[in-house]
Amino acid sequence: MLGCLALSLLALLLALYCVKQVRHQAHETERLLQRLTREVAASSSGSVGMGQRLLAMEKRLQVTEAQPKTEKPDYYQDEEFQPYAQAAQLFKLGLDADEVARRCGLSRAEASLLEVMQKSGS
Repeated sequence: MLGCLALSLLALLLALYCVKQVRHQAHETERLLQRLTREVAASSSGSVGMGQRLLAMEKRLQVTEAQPKTEKPDYYQDEEFQPYAQAAQLFKLGLDADEVARRCGLSRAEASLLEVMQKSGS
């Protein structure tokens, strides 16, 4: 009888330990899910911003193409394109996308896209 009681107590302690582990794993999973959600939201935000800028550039290009050709536009002096021109120069210097995004005020998604474009153009 005493052996059964000891075995039952041992099983109870083991069950409590397992419950504690499961709660810890659930908490950790929830924390990781929240982090992933924030990262996806940031990535989506950057993608939307980049899409809006691309649409604005496309519209501007169409307007420019419709006008008579007088001289080639200088994108390096244009304030709207300045962060991208600066980013291109930084990529040529060998900086990574995180550093370029930080220095130019771009999102990580924009910097990554510019990095891919820079590498494919080289």
